[in-house]
Amino acid sequence: MISIYPTIYHEFQCKADGCENTCCQLWTIDIDEPTAERYHTMTGPLGESLRQAITIDEEGSHFVFSKEQPMCPLLNEKGLCKVVLELGEEGLCDTCHMHPRFYKYIEDLELCGVGLSCEASVELLAKDNNRELVFTIEDDDNEFSPDERLKLENVFQLLAFDLEPALFQYTPSPSGEYYKQLLDLYKTTEPIDEAWTTQVNALSKDIDQVVTSVKSYVHQQDMSIFNKVYQYILYRQIDMLADYSLEAIIGYAKDGTEYMLMTSAIEGNPLKQIARWSQQIEYDEDNVDLLLQHYEAQLEA
Repeated sequence: MISIYPTIYHEFQCKADGCENTCCQLWTIDIDEPTAERYHTMTGPLGESLRQAITIDEEGSHFVFSKEQPMCPLLNEKGLCKVVLELGEEGLCDTCHMHPRFYKYIEDLELCGVGLSCEASVELLAKDNNRELVFTIEDDDNEFSPDERLKLENVFQLLAFDLEPALFQYTPSPSGEYYKQLLDLYKTTEPIDEAWTTQVNALSKDIDQVVTSVKSYVHQQDMSIFNKVYQYILYRQIDMLADYSLEAIIGYAKDGTEYMLMTSAIEGNPLKQIARWSQQIEYDEDNVDLLLQHYEAQLEA
């Protein structure tokens, strides 16, 4: 097994109560069966709190956060998880324990990462001094040196994709026609909350102003964070090449990065905009499939 890690992976540490946009909200979290059984039989106040927080249906046990209850009820008044405080991290269900880490498997290659929906992950990516993603590599047979560093194009080469280096670089493309098409497409995605719908609609009201703002922003700001985000999106979706074309994956990454640039130019706080996009798109498999199917259909038209 060959394992690939973005260099930020091993630096990741949850900010817990220091996070302004906790992961413990908005989601429906599936609870693995062994943990669910343990939660359902746990005694004491924590066991009672867990059972009150769990929704059970034909597909199993879940923590469901709604508009009425957007935050996990197991957070205390300081925003800390009661399960971790009492049982340690080993008391968490698999999803809560792993998030925001992700793992993709392609033949004998393991692609590891930390999701951009997490505030801490995005901050690490922004603090990294490289203008593009850098990866470390580990393997069972010690064929690679621990000091070896890869770029994204090298990761693709390991999968027998020898692509033009320019494909791995993001270039902003502000134009009225492009932005209208992009915003119309994003309106078809399932919104994570009302704020997402409000944001997309607000951008659509004066596209010319958005274009002007983006051009000014690009001229004044360092674009390296957006280049790294573009590459990170490509990296996370490599396994989708089993079902979709490379052109569709690139379109998905390009549009996503362009949307984050738009919102950053209009609202500021690019790190927040990156995390919000990831929550809305990357962490909803239906939205990912919807978009990739759209790009695939465009190629076939």
